[in-house]
Amino acid sequence: MDTSINIEKKFKFSGELTKRKIREYFPAMIITNLSTLLLITVDGIVVGNMVGNDALASVNIFSPATVFIGVISALLASGVANRLSEGMGKIDLKGLLATRSTLKLLMVLLAVLVAFIQIPLVNAVVSSYHLSPEMNDLTMSYATGVMISMPFGLISNVGVFQLQAVGKMKVLMGLSTMEGIANLVLDLVLVGPVGMGVAGAGFGTAGANILRCTVTVIYLAKKTDMYYSGDVKPSLAEAKAILSLGLPEGANSLMLAVQNYAMVAIILSVIGETGGTIKGVWTFAASLGTVLINGVQGSMRPMSGLLSGAQDYKGLHLLMKQGIRMVVILVGLLTVFIEIFPPLIYMLHGVKDIPTDGEMALRLAVLSLVFTGVNTLYRLYFSNRGIVKFSTILTLVANATMPAFAFILSQVFPPVWIWLSYLLTSLVLFTANVIRFRKVKAEDKKTDGTGERDLYLTITPEEAIDASRQIRQYAADNGINSKHAFRIALCIEEMVAYAVDSHESQNVNLQIMIRFFPDSALLMIIDDGKCIFLDREPEKQQIVTNNYDLLRKISKSVDYQYVLNLNYTVCRY
Repeated sequence: MDTSINIEKKFKFSGELTKRKIREYFPAMIITNLSTLLLITVDGIVVGNMVGNDALASVNIFSPATVFIGVISALLASGVANRLSEGMGKIDLKGLLATRSTLKLLMVLLAVLVAFIQIPLVNAVVSSYHLSPEMNDLTMSYATGVMISMPFGLISNVGVFQLQAVGKMKVLMGLSTMEGIANLVLDLVLVGPVGMGVAGAGFGTAGANILRCTVTVIYLAKKTDMYYSGDVKPSLAEAKAILSLGLPEGANSLMLAVQNYAMVAIILSVIGETGGTIKGVWTFAASLGTVLINGVQGSMRPMSGLLSGAQDYKGLHLLMKQGIRMVVILVGLLTVFIEIFPPLIYMLHGVKDIPTDGEMALRLAVLSLVFTGVNTLYRLYFSNRGIVKFSTILTLVANATMPAFAFILSQVFPPVWIWLSYLLTSLVLFTANVIRFRKVKAEDKKTDGTGERDLYLTITPEEAIDASRQIRQYAADNGINSKHAFRIALCIEEMVAYAVDSHESQNVNLQIMIRFFPDSALLMIIDDGKCIFLDREPEKQQIVTNNYDLLRKISKSVDYQYVLNLNYTVCRY
């Protein structure tokens, strides 16, 4: 009889802990992303209503340039998020200090780089469209303020992932709300009473971004240890590690920039400058989907990095399943709403006379949103698993198909059908991602012949004693070192007892991974009881529970950290 099946069936790895964390983080992430949406799209809404359709078109004609500039920011921010989460999962305190030290230098260097390279880049992008003199002037007047904001935006974007990594979702929500409101107020004042027109929207964005950057840096320095690096010096090797982990997200941002640039060029050539108005409305609709997608991704990111660093791949697969289900439901509902009520999106932008085929264009483009969301989660998964080369190449190649699809559709079908290229591209990415994900998942299930045996359990406080007994029985039935099994069973009982006692409630989630090797064993426990100890300097850390004294005596080593409002403990035997 296979006792591993019996024990894992009885204490099914339910993922209740990750479900709870996603539910905890999601409201704050949604509000954060809504505020970010307000920051990004409020310029178009304000100038569309207060200046006119040409002003709205100029903002969206410029948008590909901002995405080009944002590639560096996405590369660094995503790399930092993955590197920090990976270090937390491995409980690599020295590695975390190296990441923080190198990051401080990278942020300054890349912010300076962005400040210099954006000027020729913006001029090249805008001039390549061969706009009318009036439209060119409108676009460049808006660009000036936005370019001022870009170096500060890079530091703010890195701060977003730093706050996510330590679970400061409410702080992140507050900062994003502050920035969004500041941008709205500044836009209304500068575009309206001050009379700066489209330029006022750009400078409003700059003012809000500088405010956000300043407050973010002050909070991280005063209230977290994200800038603390001790005596560890920056290193080239660490910089390469950070940037390599950010490659998939950077590649995605780069290809989005190429897509936007190519799509605007095709739209202007096929439809004319009124196509810029349609593109602006679609950008807003896509941003609504991004709010939901990034809300789910942001809620998952800290846990996905932690589980990946701990090599808890079953937990990571379960987290992916939970995230994909949320994306399909939430973004699916948004898609249905836009399909039914496209005029409302135009009305919000002050567009009274919807361009020819404008409603149909929006209905076709919005079909891509669900697949885009799922692809975003797969990109997060592959980055956390270190499958960087595949994810980067796939993103570059698959996204490059969008301009090709758009060109072919424009030649064969009526112009409105070019908007279907968003769906076709996302389907190419989705297919490749699913195939690779299933391959990786199948490889995780294979045994490598080393005698390694894994158990994944979710245990409630009421089940702790029974789980302890069954773990010992499992060891006896499978010829596993009884000393290791008994010590693991005892540690589980003690940790459950501590979690219940500190939480003052039986409503505690404990997610457990046990790995038996021929001559050793490993126990990993994640629980949402109260913090056992926390201080950024190891020599000052104090244990506040007697249970850990016992764990240290019967284990070869015990590593602990309090992250994401969770106790994360790894014991080796």
